Amino acid sequence: MNTVQSRYLLFFILFGMGLYSCKVPQRLTDENISPPESYPESLVSSVDSTKLALTHWEAFFGDPQLQRLIKKGLENNQDLAKTLMQIRIAKAAMSRAKMGQLPEINLEAGAGIRKFGDYTMDGVGNDDTNRSPTVPEDKRIPVPYKDFILGAAFNWELDIWGKLNMKKKQALSRYQATEEMRNGTKTWLIAEIANTYYTVVGLDEEIETLLSNIAFQEQAFELGKSLKNAGQESQLSIDQFEALMLNSKGLLVRKRRELRQAELNLAYLTGGYPEAISRQSLSEVDIFPDALQLGLPSDLLRMRPDIRAAEQTLKANNLEVGIARTAFFPTFNLYGMAGFNAFEFSKLFLNPASTVHQLGGGLVAPVFNRNRIKAAYESARARQKIALYDYEQTVLNGYLEVLGLVNNYTTYQEELELKTNEVLVQRRSVDNANTMFKVGYADYLDVINSQSNALSSELDYINLKVQQLQNITSLYRALGGGWQQ
Repeated sequence: MNTVQSRYLLFFILFGMGLYSCKVPQRLTDENISPPESYPESLVSSVDSTKLALTHWEAFFGDPQLQRLIKKGLENNQDLAKTLMQIRIAKAAMSRAKMGQLPEINLEAGAGIRKFGDYTMDGVGNDDTNRSPTVPEDKRIPVPYKDFILGAAFNWELDIWGKLNMKKKQALSRYQATEEMRNGTKTWLIAEIANTYYTVVGLDEEIETLLSNIAFQEQAFELGKSLKNAGQESQLSIDQFEALMLNSKGLLVRKRRELRQAELNLAYLTGGYPEAISRQSLSEVDIFPDALQLGLPSDLLRMRPDIRAAEQTLKANNLEVGIARTAFFPTFNLYGMAGFNAFEFSKLFLNPASTVHQLGGGLVAPVFNRNRIKAAYESARARQKIALYDYEQTVLNGYLEVLGLVNNYTTYQEELELKTNEVLVQRRSVDNANTMFKVGYADYLDVINSQSNALSSELDYINLKVQQLQNITSLYRALGGGWQQ
């Protein structure tokens, strides 16, 4: 086999390997994920529109004290501020991806000096050139050799397979995902501040209730001591009255500790140091909508920031598969430069003889690294599936979360009405027990039981009321409300 045949054989081998390397697996098909068309009728009495989700937080929370805290949190909360920095990073990446489709142009300016050895190819060649009678004196190569250059160079990857365009779209999707993360953080922060505020309001009410009950218990304790001195009661009854009173005082200490911790949590959420917090009483708080207007489950896909962020992440990972797929194909580059180059600085400018230019192109195709590219492609496909499962899981979680909160919403009011009647009955029983105890028709156990049951009912009512307020706030967040401009 002669040299020409060997070259042709090598060419066909390399060409065939290049074609084989361009053969890629099929792209994964996106799946359509959507929640049910409607909510169960048994849970919702009025499914009308997305009014609740579209309501701005300042209109939803009418309490001016709570509004002030939310505004402070939106301005100062560190978690929200960090999310804004993530948006800046994503925005810079998007700008960088947009510029990737344009040629890369760089200004080059440099100077250097070099002494070639006498026993080197350059040294012998330069010396021979300088001895030639055809070389003018001003074009003889100096020793040592000086090199001055000034010009511009460019390199441009031709987007034949759409890789750079996909990178631009991917960066845009990641940027939009961070925007939705900001909206999600904002919605979470609003709900957390409101829920913590309601915890503080509820603890205020519990403390007031405990103080009132402790005052009644102290009266019963003093009455018991008077009756004991008169010989009508024993030390056992006095001890029981005192034990109940001490238990309530211990509970009061615990509630004050919980109140202080709640105030500290509120300071953390608002991004500032603890300060006096003005608030309404529990009876003044009112955020109950006239009708529960949820809209349709499909509204969650456009209203909930976490679902919107998961959707953008899925788009970015879909594009990542396409970008990885283009690695199987050859890349095309154009390159060149233009400027001035001379071995004397005085001849560098305004001298046609020192002008230089270069223009060329090239093709690079994978041959022996197909397995490595295939591994990267398979990794991209796996990340795409993970993003798909994350999106599906986020949609499912949002739908189920709304169902759970709606279920709570529909039962809290009924439970509160029953608890209100229970509190009234328990308070009446305390009055009756005290009256009957004074005249000797009831013993100390009746008084202790009535006071203990009344206190427990009142605290349960307050706790239930706070849970109802927090449930409505959580439902507002779950429907995607609060972040809209």
